[in-house]
Amino acid sequence: MPPPVPPEAEGAAPAGLRPVSTPTARPPGRGGRRRDPAADRSILESTLGLLGEGCSFSALSMDLVAQRAGVARATVYRRWRNKEELVLAALSSLDVPVTPSDGLPLRDRLVDLVDQIRHRGQDTNLHRLLAGLLGEAVHRPQLVQRYEDSAVAARRDAMRQVLRDGLDSGELRPGLDVDQAIELLTGPMLARLILRQRPVESVAFAQAIVDTFLDGTRTHPTPR
Repeated sequence: MPPPVPPEAEGAAPAGLRPVSTPTARPPGRGGRRRDPAADRSILESTLGLLGEGCSFSALSMDLVAQRAGVARATVYRRWRNKEELVLAALSSLDVPVTPSDGLPLRDRLVDLVDQIRHRGQDTNLHRLLAGLLGEAVHRPQLVQRYEDSAVAARRDAMRQVLRDGLDSGELRPGLDVDQAIELLTGPMLARLILRQRPVESVAFAQAIVDTFLDGTRTHPTPR
């Protein structure tokens, strides 16, 4: 029988426990029962369902998720230590792997990465969930930071590599601030999809973002 869930675990990890670096479910202990993947999916889907229906992070509780998923409260806590980790895991489950673009010209690689944000953002429910996450930034900045460190890091790393390749090849001007460049390339698409909640119908918007960026950063601008 699992140990009783401490009452202070509802909103945060109990004192003395170190925070988990990634929002993934914890593996079973040595000799423990194998986790049921169906229960994992049900818990994550229930979390997303509650948030998507307007339940705020503050109002969300492990009890609510357990009731929605049809599992015991202890079943949720065996997988995630607190609701912050659960929410991060649920949001991260919606992410898709970054598609490699090696071998393409610099412009095409950047357009591909920016347009992947559009494809990922076609899910309007995800738009609402991420907008809600941003709304928590004032009160829980660590929640947004942990989401970026887990779900967004791979996408930023891929774009960082493309920009560094452009610097190494001499296509981009020396001294370019790569981190600022990532913000310039991703910001317009994210603002359109998440802040303004407006769909992007085609790759043309990604092309316009990249072309505007390259006009100011290429060593020898290429006429279009």
